Amino acid sequence: MLAVRGLHDTRKRRSGVAAAALLVLALGLGALWPLPVLVVDAREEGAAGPAPVYMARLGPGETFGIRYRHSVFGVAVEERLAPVPRGFQLVEVVSTTDRIEDYYAFPGGRLQPMPGYFRLAPGEETVIDAPLRVRATPVGQRTLVLEDGGCVPLGDLGDIVELRWRRVSVARWLWETAHQALFGKDVRLPCPVPAITTTPSA
Repeated sequence: MLAVRGLHDTRKRRSGVAAAALLVLALGLGALWPLPVLVVDAREEGAAGPAPVYMARLGPGETFGIRYRHSVFGVAVEERLAPVPRGFQLVEVVSTTDRIEDYYAFPGGRLQPMPGYFRLAPGEETVIDAPLRVRATPVGQRTLVLEDGGCVPLGDLGDIVELRWRRVSVARWLWETAHQALFGKDVRLPCPVPAITTTPSA
């Protein structure tokens, strides 16, 4: 009886060790799992070239926007982009004015009136090679708009910024996120350019 009980205890210990080993392996693989992230580079003082100043996670199928105040129309315009292998695909342009149709002049573009704004979809695939260079002027107030509603005023990161996307491990992502929060680079603020939801023009 004691021998049977001892054998049972040994099997339990081995089972516990195997479960712990599997858990450690799963955590290790999880930490190395690649995540797509959007990286904003800017030229910092004393740096030889552009360096990463901000990073945001891009979930599967997610897009992001560059929202700005149009210098001609005087209203907010937002360009929505999605990561693709070469860089970024322009998915749509939204604004409170229908004049974006003539301004962008997409071949075969489709303008759709939406509740409170206009949506312009390119007629054919429009891909912008990475890095995407953005001049963050005070007048335009160009802002990175994330799908979760976060806003990052690009002028706070540099006069000229470059956007690209890449895959990083979960561990690297957690490290970068903590670094941004600790060193004040997590600059999400209320959007300087309001969301595009007002009544469309007649």
